[in-house]
Amino acid sequence: MYRTKACMWRSDSLLVFGIVVATTAATVAVASNAPRADLPEGFGAGTTGGLHGEVVRVKSRKDLAYQLCHSSRGTICTDDTPRIIQIEGAIDFAGTEGASDRAGCQYGNTCKAPYKTEVLTLLDANDKHCDGHPVRMITIDNAGNNPLPVGSNKTVIGVGANATLKGKGLLLNGVHNVVIRNLAMTDINQGIIFAGDALAIAQADHVWIDHNRFHNIGRQMIAAGFGATTNITISWNDFDGNNVYSPYCNGEHYWNLLFGGNPQTITISNNYFHEVSGRAPHIDSPSAVVHLLNNYFHNEHLQQSGGFFHALDAGPQVKVLVEGNYFDNIETPITKTGGGSIFGVLGEVGANAQAQCVNDLGRKCAGNMATPTPAINRFVQNENVIKLLGAVPKGSVARPFLAGDVPAVITANVGPGHL
Repeated sequence: MYRTKACMWRSDSLLVFGIVVATTAATVAVASNAPRADLPEGFGAGTTGGLHGEVVRVKSRKDLAYQLCHSSRGTICTDDTPRIIQIEGAIDFAGTEGASDRAGCQYGNTCKAPYKTEVLTLLDANDKHCDGHPVRMITIDNAGNNPLPVGSNKTVIGVGANATLKGKGLLLNGVHNVVIRNLAMTDINQGIIFAGDALAIAQADHVWIDHNRFHNIGRQMIAAGFGATTNITISWNDFDGNNVYSPYCNGEHYWNLLFGGNPQTITISNNYFHEVSGRAPHIDSPSAVVHLLNNYFHNEHLQQSGGFFHALDAGPQVKVLVEGNYFDNIETPITKTGGGSIFGVLGEVGANAQAQCVNDLGRKCAGNMATPTPAINRFVQNENVIKLLGAVPKGSVARPFLAGDVPAVITANVGPGHL
């Protein structure tokens, strides 16, 4: 383990494809390409993690667990000392904590090779997920079901393009000011639902999740609930849904992003969601305010699954601004439950809507693109969403770039190795 002093270079400019562009000039136009910012945009703005704290480089399971959290009370890490934890190489927890059997059942369709059938483990005696299905014992890897607690004022960052946390996720519970960047999180009880998430956020404020890759996760890639999750930015991540386990036997992961709990303020920007069949994201919090912008939703083939093949799945009271996203072979960009709580336009934003965006947000809104035309089009324009976001601090609402630039920009810059 190596220790150095932390430092950070800041500027009032952003680096845009090698060209320095000042950020002080005001404009109402939609940008034509994407900035590469070294600071979080949107609701997570101001998150600094372990800035000015000790820098430690870890290569082993023991060192990683200790540096993430020196002290805890139950599942809450009480260590709030600023620290930058650099992860070098692959740290693999799979099989290190033994296995256990839990009651569960088959969940979803019975799949034929090359695909495999998902199973689900019951959370407790009152869990109804297996009602109507034969219950049997499911063997799980205990490591995947016991995430590593992360303390407040921490930066967790991978070194280079190959830093990996395998077989175990991270838990943010009752903490604030956390940064997680440049890390692959993979192979957590693959194919077993309710046996571990990659990132579990029980309650947290000011979190920046940036330039990571998520793959082969049994349940959610990111799950937040059971308490407030406020001022969160999820940016430039590769949500890789390629998986031999899937409920529809199509090699596409269903359990991707889940946000419950109250309240929630989240920016989801510049991410790559591919080979996913749902929950990208699922938002079910009456007080949630979410900005979904400049994400690339892409699948190799279009599924005709009666509306199951969807991206945004938002509850009826959720407020979501959907702009500048590109939906490529996505049957249902927005599910029916999104209803009147969405402001999003497929194609050009009309003059009246743009006037409202300029008036309330101080800039134009970006339209979304979809190819082919979605089988189910539920884009709606709820003026209250724009008014609500117009009332929050201006720095909390990120500026989009044009949806047409999204595929090339996102695929070239997401995930580890692009800081």
